[in-house]
Formats: sequence, C-alpha cells, structure tokens
Amino acid sequence: MNFDLIIFDCDGTICDSESVNNNALLQVLHEEGHTQYDMAHVLKHWAGTTYSTIILEVQMTSGRKMPEDSVKRMIDRASLLQRGGLIPIAGAPDLIAAAKKKLKICVASNGERMNVLNALDSTGLMDYFSPETVFTKNQVKNPKPFPDLFLYAAAQMGAEPDRCLVIEDSAAGVRAGVAAGMTTWGFTGSAHDPAKQAQTLKSAGAHLVFERLIHIQAALGL
Repeated sequence: MNFDLIIFDCDGTICDSESVNNNALLQVLHEEGHTQYDMAHVLKHWAGTTYSTIILEVQMTSGRKMPEDSVKRMIDRASLLQRGGLIPIAGAPDLIAAAKKKLKICVASNGERMNVLNALDSTGLMDYFSPETVFTKNQVKNPKPFPDLFLYAAAQMGAEPDRCLVIEDSAAGVRAGVAAGMTTWGFTGSAHDPAKQAQTLKSAGAHLVFERLIHIQAALGL
C-alpha cells in the first residue's frame, strides 16, 4: 500500500446524504420562485458544488438577487431533513474501520461544517473520526474543485500529497484531488446512472473508478 492517508469525501461517498442536501437546495430555490431547477439539473451541474457557489450562479443566470439568508436556510433545511434518518453508504463502515487500522484517515467535504458533522454522527461514522479529522470548505479560501481543501487536510494530518489517496463521487472533488497531486479514485455507488457518472469521473481525471466501496477495500488489500 503506497498511501499514508486516505481522504474521504462525505456526501455521496460514505454518507447517503446527497439527496437530503439536494432537496434542501431545491426547496429554498423553489420558495424563491426558481422552479425551473429540478433534481436532474442539480445532479448534472451542481454535484459537489457549495451552496454559496450555486446561489451566485442562480443570481447571475436569473438577474435576481437571492435573500441574504439563503445559504443559512439551506443549511437549516438540510439539518431538518437529516433528522429523518441518514444511513452510511453500503460498505462504508467496513472500509473505514479497516483503513483506520493500517493508516491515517480523514474527511474533506465541500459541505457546511455542521451538516457534515451531523451526517457523520447520525450514520455512526463519527466513531472513526473526530472533529479534528473532519475538514470542511470554511477552513480554506477556495473549495473544491480547487485543491486547497485536500492540501490543507494533508498538511494537518502530516501527510505528503503524493502519499494521499482521495475517494470522491463528484467531478469537482476528483478535479480537486488531481490538482492536489494526490491519487484520486472515483466512486459511483450513489449515482443515479453509475455508468455515465464513471465516464464523468474519468474525464475529470480519476485514476480508477469503483461502483462499490467493498471493491475499493479489496483494491487496498484491507
């Protein structure tokens, strides 16, 4: 194994929370009259993108300013929806537990920090991490697809970029991992169209793409 650190994305990679976050986004957009957006648009254009970036795009496209509290409303709405229950992605607990026995692990997510921590806690995955090993976009200047977050996580964990493995389900995350000089594996197990998403992740630069986390565990020899 040529890695010292595995950096996991959260939503859609180890926590089945992508649909919750997307529904929170759409609910607030629709409440503000932007009903032209649907889940298909979100999945195609905004996977792995921050709420604030999406709001800027909506404002530029529509020519209408969103309320100042829009991001907070999306965060609060996602937190509310999460209370309905989240589950880990199939195979996540086994992969994470096995990885932690052999090397360092952390989470690096474009999600809002409180929502990421809540998602990890409600799925039971926080048992393998701590607040100090969960890194979110508010800790760096530029979120994914920029490499800042992954480089920051690696530095905090004491690992060199070329000794890091990134596991990501979005093109933005894959581009960030590649730009950081890290081995980057794509995951399609949470995608609505895994075959199409595999091509998207390969085009973004993923070194390998897997449909199930158990296959990643096998590839790592864990």
